[in-house]
Amino acid sequence: MKSNKILPGGANGEGLQESVKKCPAFIAFLAVACTFLAGLGDWKVLNNAYGGLPKAIALGTIVCAFLSFLVAADFKNLRKAMSYFPVFLIPIAAYSLISMYIWITDFSQAASISRAGEKILFQTITIIYSVFMCYLLEERAVNYLFFSMCATNTAIMLLEMPKYGIQESISSVITCLVTFGEAEGFVRAMEIHDITFLFGQFFIYYTMFAPKSTKPEKRIRRCGIVLSLFFILLGLKRSVVPAVLLVCVYVKLLRIIKKPGKLILVTGIGLFVFFWFYLYLTRSGILVAFLESLGVDMMGRDMLWTMPNDYYEFSPFWKGLGFEGVTDLVNRWYQEGLIKRPLQLHNDILKIFIELGALGFTLWAGIHYILYPSYWMTRHNMETGMLYMAILAYMTATYLTDNTAFYFWSCIGLRLIPMSYSYRNSKLEKQAQWKAPTPEEAADEIWQIEMGGTAGNAE
Repeated sequence: MKSNKILPGGANGEGLQESVKKCPAFIAFLAVACTFLAGLGDWKVLNNAYGGLPKAIALGTIVCAFLSFLVAADFKNLRKAMSYFPVFLIPIAAYSLISMYIWITDFSQAASISRAGEKILFQTITIIYSVFMCYLLEERAVNYLFFSMCATNTAIMLLEMPKYGIQESISSVITCLVTFGEAEGFVRAMEIHDITFLFGQFFIYYTMFAPKSTKPEKRIRRCGIVLSLFFILLGLKRSVVPAVLLVCVYVKLLRIIKKPGKLILVTGIGLFVFFWFYLYLTRSGILVAFLESLGVDMMGRDMLWTMPNDYYEFSPFWKGLGFEGVTDLVNRWYQEGLIKRPLQLHNDILKIFIELGALGFTLWAGIHYILYPSYWMTRHNMETGMLYMAILAYMTATYLTDNTAFYFWSCIGLRLIPMSYSYRNSKLEKQAQWKAPTPEEAADEIWQIEMGGTAGNAE
């Protein structure tokens, strides 16, 4: 089992000396440009005008991979990258099949087909992007994605500044950082949900997993930690900070115990069971009452969580409304004047259960929390399994009160970061399997060859 192998240089990969076959610079630039432009679509001005359409630019990585293959065909790397496709397509297939069954058996739920198809398409794009970025850049893909997102967020900052003025914008940023998120104006315009949540994933990676054996690696790691934290605070996601810090403590615990694999699986199974309990607490109103007793500002979530009660059953036989069925409900409430804005439920656990039913919800949780951790640990190594579970645990905290389960960039990070990390660890394992002979061993081998040759000549 690969997870039991000791990698040279420890978890951070000190000692990795294998040369990296680099992607041509102009192709790497094109991949970064595609990422930057796709990310720029999250700027509120473009997002309000074009919706999720700019994200499709991420498909340009297919062209980049094709160009790279023409320059230097790497069949081995292509096979490795493509091996991730069927693994990541499992939940997509599950969503599609369950939704098709619901729509066929209940035509009244078929109004959301077009939106469901669009969401499935964009989820597929996240897989395509992740796979081909790792084909192009291997273990460096995570760094390229990170700095592309930094450039995107910085560009959005510069585009928003003229509306408020440089002085007021800088003052707004400083106020936000000093008060830990209490700000309006410019910083409020910088509330870019998806990209900000992605920076939480980067913070975990650079704090707990990024290599730090050389000066360039240490420099990248420090930049990753500082910039991730800055953009998290700038995006007004104060809840992300305690979540990532708790996850970092969790990773420390995994590295202390003797059998971290068992704790990772226990964590996944525990969250799987907890979700059913969370659904019960949400439907019964116990969770809302508890949070209100603590003085927590629910910001309308108390109403959004109780309004769907008449439209679903908390039962193992609940069939579901179909993918994007909740969006239909929300739009209906908005048209009837029951809510002021067509907001989502801000509770992905509840949303997935209502849409995919008990069976679909079980498959979603089982695939992400039990199947995938096992896959990363057994097919790759323990460190990659730790990284995946760390990012997933952080994202789980957002699933409980937000709409992040199908966010474009958050889903890319959940796939690409462990993939990119697995490339590095596979090279470390190859280095561990081959050791250069000592001078004494080399001299002895040469002597044996020479003696064998002399004996052959004598005969």
